[in-house]
Amino acid sequence: MILGYRSNIILPFSHHSLENGKLGSSTRNTISQRPCRGVRCSYSIASSLDGFEEAKERIKKTFQKVELSPSSYDTAWVAMIPSRNSVNQPCFPQCLDWILENQREDGSWGLSPSHSLLVKDSLSSTLACLLALSKWGVGDNQVQRGLIFIEKHGWAVDNKDQISPVGFRILFPSMIKYAEKMNLNLPLGPDIVNLAISNRDLAIERALQSDFKGNVSNLEYMAEGLGELCQWKELMVHQRENGSLFDSPATTAAALIYNQHDEKCFEYLNSILKLHKNWVPTIYPTKIHSLLCLVDTLQCVGVDRHFKTEIKDVLDEIYRLWQEKNEEIFSNVAHCALAFRLLRMSNYEVSPEELVEFVDEVHFFSTSERFTSYFEILELHKASQLAIYGKDHILDKINNWTRSFMEQKLLTNDYIDRMSKNEAEFALRKFYATYGRVENQRYIEAYEMINFKILKAAYRSPNINSIDLLRFSKLDFNLCQAQHQQELQQLKRWFEDCRLDQVGLPQQNLYTNFFLTAALLFEPEFSDARLACVKSTMLLTLVDDFFDGFVGKDELLNIFELVESWDGNYSTVQFHSERVKVFFSALYKTIEELAAIANIKQGQCIKDHFINLWLDLLKNMMVEFEWWRNQTTPSIEEYLSVACETIGVRCITLITQCLLGPKLSKDVLQSSEMSALCNCTSMVARLLNDVGSYKREEAESSPTNIVSILINQSKGTISEEEAIKHAKEMLENKRRELLGMVLTQRKGSQLPQVCKDIFWKTCKSSYFAYSDGDEFRFPEEILKNRINELLFKPLKS
Repeated sequence: MILGYRSNIILPFSHHSLENGKLGSSTRNTISQRPCRGVRCSYSIASSLDGFEEAKERIKKTFQKVELSPSSYDTAWVAMIPSRNSVNQPCFPQCLDWILENQREDGSWGLSPSHSLLVKDSLSSTLACLLALSKWGVGDNQVQRGLIFIEKHGWAVDNKDQISPVGFRILFPSMIKYAEKMNLNLPLGPDIVNLAISNRDLAIERALQSDFKGNVSNLEYMAEGLGELCQWKELMVHQRENGSLFDSPATTAAALIYNQHDEKCFEYLNSILKLHKNWVPTIYPTKIHSLLCLVDTLQCVGVDRHFKTEIKDVLDEIYRLWQEKNEEIFSNVAHCALAFRLLRMSNYEVSPEELVEFVDEVHFFSTSERFTSYFEILELHKASQLAIYGKDHILDKINNWTRSFMEQKLLTNDYIDRMSKNEAEFALRKFYATYGRVENQRYIEAYEMINFKILKAAYRSPNINSIDLLRFSKLDFNLCQAQHQQELQQLKRWFEDCRLDQVGLPQQNLYTNFFLTAALLFEPEFSDARLACVKSTMLLTLVDDFFDGFVGKDELLNIFELVESWDGNYSTVQFHSERVKVFFSALYKTIEELAAIANIKQGQCIKDHFINLWLDLLKNMMVEFEWWRNQTTPSIEEYLSVACETIGVRCITLITQCLLGPKLSKDVLQSSEMSALCNCTSMVARLLNDVGSYKREEAESSPTNIVSILINQSKGTISEEEAIKHAKEMLENKRRELLGMVLTQRKGSQLPQVCKDIFWKTCKSSYFAYSDGDEFRFPEEILKNRINELLFKPLKS
């Protein structure tokens, strides 16, 4: 079986029909192309270009403006700092003014617009603001309205269905006790108060027991909840170069409230207020955080190609800071993991050694217990999937415990936040078995302006939670989809002109193959490569069917002889059957057409290269056919040398990359790097196919499968289960080896990255195709819906 996709599913797209038509006919020696006519797309390209460039320019500007939303909670703590000249006056009255001006209609403070699961966040932010107002004796009306909100929503204090801000179990009860000292009568029932205080004491006790000397514990991060109980002078050993405690304005403010003699703390808060005038975010500095999230989001929604220059500038800067071991990156688990992932996937050389302190789950929670929103664990898990063969045991260890942790949380339904639950479920999937454009679509559809993240307070990033970015992503998706529909029109005409239905190839395969190709190679500029990939795959699937026993040996030899006599001499070779004639005519027409396009792109004659790829494939298929016919069991080495050719990867990838755009010299095409990438990708596809198809081929008594060969050559010393396990280990090693070759900048390499990426995309395609045996199988309704959504259903603006 080659890397092709069969499907017996009939896909009725009556509401998104593509008109029939004929692509310009071709003779054997000339290629005649004419524009598509009668194309009927479900999305108007021309009408959709309005505002596209303007939105793009506005998004570009967000790279220069990075910030988070205001934090009522942190701003309230800054507002509570007394003046250095008088303990009866606020040091930052502008923060007090902000609190007075930003109370919400329901009497609360917090993230605006809020979210139904953020009642605890609103309670925490509201109580902090009430403490600030009461401390300075201002805003009586606002205080009364805030108390009414707390009375109405006190039920949420211990409600497990609500999202808790980091440290809520310590911080909120501590603020209750602080209110009692200020004679601020909170309308909370004694049962709620007593339970909250009891939970606080228990949380503090646990934090103290799990603390490691010299490390930052959960308790120190929320030191404002300890007040005078905290050893503030000792805590100052954790002060960062920017003057903050843990990049937290609230904790830094508390240090000034209880220990007023640190100039660097004042400088830190002044630097924030110089930027934001009268409010502070929940974490600062925000530049690295916002830029990392922005790049990640642009990639997730599939529009990063529009901002290559800006993204490269960001990643170059992040890489420089990574090499310098910048505090803002390495003091935050999420920043460190996200930076590692983005840099490695963008071909920067980064070592997982920087993540070594996170390899042990117990140590992670004892030193980083403040990270209870699971966002940091999610990022660690994503980073851990980028392990490369022969290295990265650190990533494997991180992967093991983060996977177990998230699986357990999902099992016990501990992800009360639907958004976090969905992200965890997606992160647990193998990232190398997911389809780019399908995931772009999923992310866009899940993208909400009210999305948030949470630390001590919930927050958003205006340059990420942007209406411009949402609209631009949808517009880009729809424009790509419209082009894909036009390409499907061309493919239907090609299929009909080649009469492929007459030799047993269903036209429905076009939809399946195009769906899988466009889902990975979707960019408009790769139209020629996309069409070449689908046509090559369709023809490879057909010839594979021939060699699987649907035609006789004389017909197979006839096909080989025809290809071998390609230019001029084919007329002396007779067709042994009508199906051979149909197949060869389709192959001839297609290769001539693709070679003509490739010649223009490459600036050199490329046809012989394409023909030789097909000859090599057919030679190896003949060998495999003889094994099958004679029931011969080859050695492992013999089998893999042949079977890794017949899987079709070499034909598909090397033809496709010649139409991507970059010029490839003959030296590059024949280079050891190209050969190594081809061999590794072919091995992945072959092993995936064999592991998935072993049971079926065993029932057919086929000797050509790596699992059966391993069992036979062991002479009964290994079981079927052990053979499958060994094959899977071989597969995983090859996958990692391929990832390393694609991501590593090889010294002296002349192969453009876009060409290397084709091999990784083909690897991903193999995982998708062979996930259930040796054919593309998927529940009919799900497959039909996915094709419909990706290729025919535009996203609503």
